[in-house]
Amino acid sequence: MRPVIRALLGAASLACIPSLLAAQDSAVSTDSESAPGHWSLDLPVRGYGISFGNAARFTGLRFNWQDAALDRIDGVNVTLWKPGKPVTGAVNGLSIGVGPAAAELNGASIGLAGVIAESRARWVTIGGLGVVSQGSLDGLSVAGLGVVTEGPLHGINVSGLGVVSQGGMTGAGLAGLGVVSEGPMTGLVAAGLGVVSQGSMSGLFLSGLATVTQGHVEGVSLSGMAAVAQGDVVGLHAAGLAIVAQGDLAGITVSGMATVAQGSMTGLNVAGLAVVAQGRTRGITVGGLAVVSQDEVAGLTVAGYQVRTPRAAGVTIAAINLMTYAMSGISVSAFNQVRGAQRGLSIGLLNYARELHGVQVGLLNIARNNPPPFRVLPLFNAHGR
Repeated sequence: MRPVIRALLGAASLACIPSLLAAQDSAVSTDSESAPGHWSLDLPVRGYGISFGNAARFTGLRFNWQDAALDRIDGVNVTLWKPGKPVTGAVNGLSIGVGPAAAELNGASIGLAGVIAESRARWVTIGGLGVVSQGSLDGLSVAGLGVVTEGPLHGINVSGLGVVSQGGMTGAGLAGLGVVSEGPMTGLVAAGLGVVSQGSMSGLFLSGLATVTQGHVEGVSLSGMAAVAQGDVVGLHAAGLAIVAQGDLAGITVSGMATVAQGSMTGLNVAGLAVVAQGRTRGITVGGLAVVSQDEVAGLTVAGYQVRTPRAAGVTIAAINLMTYAMSGISVSAFNQVRGAQRGLSIGLLNYARELHGVQVGLLNIARNNPPPFRVLPLFNAHGR
């Protein structure tokens, strides 16, 4: 899954990160040996009211060309140019400029190019190109290209290109290209291309191409092509091509081609071509061509061509062939092939049971455990328990 994540991560963030990172470069060189000056004109009293210049600490309305070595600003901070390095301090209130930046941004931050937080940004963050946080990002975040955070992402996040979190996501995410999380993802997420999580997923997920997780997914997912989970898939899930679970699958699934589970399936599972399970299928299972289980199909099972399983229980309908080693219930197929014990009723053109404990109805009926001449009979065959 890492190649998928890296591809989406690159597409979602590379377009905006160079401009955002450039916003961290000082217009005037500031090395470790030369500290920036903090000249400012403060009215009416130093530290309060209105300030013009690079005041390190201030409460009120502050105007500055370029922030450098910021400590703490409470109120409104207007900075016209990109910040100097390193990005420090905290702004509590309203921060406006080309690229507002601080270690912490608390309140509303609006940047023409972008907004950068070294450790945390919260409440309302709006960037013309991007919103980037080296730590957490909380609240409402809106960016023209990308919302990117190395820490957890909480709240509502909207981006024209991508929303990317390395620390998990909780809330709502909307992106034109992709929403990617290297941790768990919870809430409402929609993306034009893909929704990807390296952790578990729970909530509502909408993707034009694929929904992919390295953990389990619970809730509702609608994917243009595929929904893939390395864990369990639980809830309501629909995909244009395939739904794949490396664990169990429970709930309602609808896929245009195939639904596949390495574990068991429970509920309603419908696929245009095939439903395949390593474990047991229970409930209503419908495959346009085939239903295949390595364990058992139980409930109502319908296939356009073949049902193939070691054990079939309940009502099994296959247009061409049922192939099983044990059958109990009712089986309807052109060729009912029971290589072991049949307990119940089979209806078809050709019915075969190595060991019949029930009734066969068809053109030709074969019960290997019946004595001659009742072993092969037309129209009807039976054997008591």
